[in-house]
Amino acid sequence: MIKVWITLLLLSSHLFGEPDWKYSFEEAKQYSYNTNKPIMIMLSREGCDACWYMENIVFKDANVIRLLERFTPVYLDVSKDIVPKAFTYAGTPTFYFTDTTGESILESFQGAANVKDFSALLNEVLEK
Repeated sequence: MIKVWITLLLLSSHLFGEPDWKYSFEEAKQYSYNTNKPIMIMLSREGCDACWYMENIVFKDANVIRLLERFTPVYLDVSKDIVPKAFTYAGTPTFYFTDTTGESILESFQGAANVKDFSALLNEVLEK
């Protein structure tokens, strides 16, 4: 019986996983270079309702999680973390997409998006 519970626990953690966030751009660039995955940067801040929506609704969707496995996701809190000067923002969340060297792939995306639209954005980046 214990083996069944352990198996279910492992499966549920995979099914309801989250993105493998990095918490510094430098760490993300190194990881991205080693894995050849583009980088998705999310600029966020505590108390941001749109950020909460992305984190608790969009990033919990199984399709979005599968797409994000093809990226190196970076989570930067604009109030607490070091945000490279190249990544400006007027509000949060703001998303940037770069190649493994940090060069921009797509214009920044500001605000929240529903699962369908954010999935389409991720697919667009992957096609470039």
